[in-house]
Amino acid sequence: MREKIRYVSIIALAITLCMVLHMSIPVELATETSADDLSIVAAWLGFPLTALLWASIAYSCVALVFHFTRISVSENRAIWEMKFGIFIGVLWLLGYVMAMPKFGNSFYKELAGGLCDAIPVVVMVALLGRFTNSANKGRCCKRKPFIGIVVFGTVFFVIRMMAYHINAIDIGFWINSMYSSLWTIAMGIFLGVLYVILGETMAMPSVAGSAVKFGCFLFGVTWGSFILFFPLMLKGQLLNTVFMGFLDMLAVVISYYCSEKLHHVLNSSKFCR
Repeated sequence: MREKIRYVSIIALAITLCMVLHMSIPVELATETSADDLSIVAAWLGFPLTALLWASIAYSCVALVFHFTRISVSENRAIWEMKFGIFIGVLWLLGYVMAMPKFGNSFYKELAGGLCDAIPVVVMVALLGRFTNSANKGRCCKRKPFIGIVVFGTVFFVIRMMAYHINAIDIGFWINSMYSSLWTIAMGIFLGVLYVILGETMAMPSVAGSAVKFGCFLFGVTWGSFILFFPLMLKGQLLNTVFMGFLDMLAVVISYYCSEKLHHVLNSSKFCR
């Protein structure tokens, strides 16, 4: 019971910090949303309550993933927890600046808003690691092969670019294709680094099982809970967000699987020599 109270308290603290940081942004760095662009939910509840609803869901999802993922770690847990918090924070920061061309805000405004979401998630994970317990039944997690960075970057870029060109995902690619392309490359590389550092925590008996667990749980839940902001806040974003979440998870699952298989092939060829 005490453990649950600690979790709820730390999540509530992170949500409060997020709200305070957003309210503290200088006017020149604040983003504005027209009342005409609000979703039915945001128009009914109001922007502040809808933001609170999103934050409650998103931070709770990250805490859930953290709780079940750190069970897989036994050695250097404090270092792993720090990496986990930073990686999720950067993931959300990349998500915040993703659609800059679409919404017409400056990069600095999007960056400021993204930091208001990313900083609390890093703080939350640090506090969860410090003040909550986990059964020590995990294993030492080694780094995944660095070839994964290339595979993730390539697969994510190809799938995203296809989605842009058939208008399955709209992040403003046709408004500023250079920015969207660079963002897609950066996101793919980042996901590759995420795989290298945290991929072993999702290990299952089969490669396919590990790929699905990594893509749908570690990445899918944390990324999906973040982009839930778009349909909650803005009208006309539901299908775009659903396609984005599905295709991104698909790209990550494929990348994980191909990285593992390619690493196995390369190791086999070395052994044969």
